[in-house]
Amino acid sequence: MKLTNPEVRIETTNICNAACIMCPREKMDRLEGVMDMKLFEKIVDESKALGAASVFLGGFGEPLTDPLLAERVRYVKQQGMFCNFISNGSLWNKERAREFVEAGLDEVRFSFYGQDKRTYEVVHRGLNYDITHRNIHNLIETRNALGRKAPVILVYFLVLDNNREQIEAFREEWEGVADYIEIWRPHNFGDGRDYRDRAEPRKKETCGRPQRGPLQFQYDGTIIPCCYDYGGKMVLGDIRERSIPEILRGGEYEALRQAHESGNFCAHPYCDSCDQLLEHADALVYTNRHDLPHDQAVKLSNSNLFDLKKEQEALSLSPLARGIGGFKGFA
Repeated sequence: MKLTNPEVRIETTNICNAACIMCPREKMDRLEGVMDMKLFEKIVDESKALGAASVFLGGFGEPLTDPLLAERVRYVKQQGMFCNFISNGSLWNKERAREFVEAGLDEVRFSFYGQDKRTYEVVHRGLNYDITHRNIHNLIETRNALGRKAPVILVYFLVLDNNREQIEAFREEWEGVADYIEIWRPHNFGDGRDYRDRAEPRKKETCGRPQRGPLQFQYDGTIIPCCYDYGGKMVLGDIRERSIPEILRGGEYEALRQAHESGNFCAHPYCDSCDQLLEHADALVYTNRHDLPHDQAVKLSNSNLFDLKKEQEALSLSPLARGIGGFKGFA
């Protein structure tokens, strides 16, 4: 068997040092923890054997709260795989910037949702605007001073009531500094946050993730359908007990796939409440990462531009997708 999607996503920790207003962290009832390194290596090795070419280090936590993160990046790169993650940027400094550049990190995306100190610190509760702003610039300067092209640096902005007047200011500052920028409207977090009206007259359609989405591992080794299940309510298997092929062929996964194929989500209320089943072509406001039409872009896995609904390869449209474009599908 080969994985449908060339990417796997591994939450190495669900610990976070922030309480951002758009994130339903206060509703997460999972225990906090950090993934054991041996378990991490097992997941990477087994995924690679099944055709995975890219590892995204993230779930429902700030990756840099994981003390083993740089070691994990090095391990992924030793396997010849692409490695990236999203960070709030608050825990970076010059030493850590150099560590991740030298570890071979391919790409990092920074969440930066306020163009002034007041707005930023209202949105990213618990973080400091000046520190984060300086940290992002430190990484760019460190990378350039070392003569490296990686990590590719993407800064993205989420449009909220608090910051919607700052979109142009964000573009003016970051478009000439970061390699890429993205501006998005927020999505619903299952039962955690409601930003979009889920009531639509037409039949809901699959988001594509059960069939073609990347595998999403939680730090304890359990697999969930996607990152939107922040509370781990829909566990589909445990890599400590079964292999990836056994989990993918298991009853839990098959029932979820059938629900998405039939459009009957009665047995999966968490999916039924998710806005990813609905049309939302307006979600992407702006990016200089690609020139795809917005109604097409929102159907792609944002971390590697893999089409979740069509039988095609990942799109090699930018350095973010290099190394994964030649992967063939499911067998």
